[in-house]
Amino acid sequence: MDLACIDLWINYFGEKSLLQPLWDTLRLNYQDYVRSPLFPIVLTVSSYFIICLPYLICDIMGDTWPWVQQFKIQPSQRPTASTLLHCAGVTLYNHVFLVLPASVAQWAWRPPADLPNQAPSLLELIAGVTGNLLLFDFQYYIWHLLHHKIRWLYVTFHAIHHNYSAPFALATQCLSGWELITVGFWTTMNPIILRCHLLTTWAFMVAHVYVSIEDHCGYDFPWSSSRLIPFGIYGGPSKHDVHHQKPSTNFAPHFSHWDKIFGTHADFCFSAAKK
Repeated sequence: MDLACIDLWINYFGEKSLLQPLWDTLRLNYQDYVRSPLFPIVLTVSSYFIICLPYLICDIMGDTWPWVQQFKIQPSQRPTASTLLHCAGVTLYNHVFLVLPASVAQWAWRPPADLPNQAPSLLELIAGVTGNLLLFDFQYYIWHLLHHKIRWLYVTFHAIHHNYSAPFALATQCLSGWELITVGFWTTMNPIILRCHLLTTWAFMVAHVYVSIEDHCGYDFPWSSSRLIPFGIYGGPSKHDVHHQKPSTNFAPHFSHWDKIFGTHADFCFSAAKK
């Protein structure tokens, strides 16, 4: 039995891949789509709005769903229709005038991606996604810290994201064009720097969209990443909520180690209903 388990581990987490059938389906049946330079952009944009939708419904339903509102981090602060429309408008503007032109430019200038025959192992995919998140966490910590410490950078580029002290899902991409371009650049370049498989790259992009929205959702659900990942190494929505209340703290977007190392960490309390 033990040998069978070891053999299964070696085959499907090492030499072979549980992801091979999925990769073969994409590579053989949808080759023209997934090779397109537009595919990563379509993937991330569609993922953003799909993942935002459940949180948006929770915000709209409000007190009519008390079983959901018990997990609200700031129960007295809920987005109004005007704030939701403002963030949706900023997001739409950025996608039409920045993301769309960038998509067209990539489609025109960038050659289609090569598709390797072999899928990554499950361990390679997990390691690649984790590595990309850690690298982005460091990059954005430095960027974020500078844009709070240097007033001109804050006022010119970052202040729009702090219009709301109680974040909500649609506020995730309520950003200046400069910040959106910077985030998009790192999200695109980091998998290239780490030499990730395309499937790992796409998984990272979707995972990054998810955790970014979760950080801003305003809810501390039992399945929040910060509750599932042990030892307090991951910040999650409560930590980022504190940043919007105390902007001189918690600059790292996802993990906690950089804030703890540089003394910018601030503790947070989980929703009272879960204590």
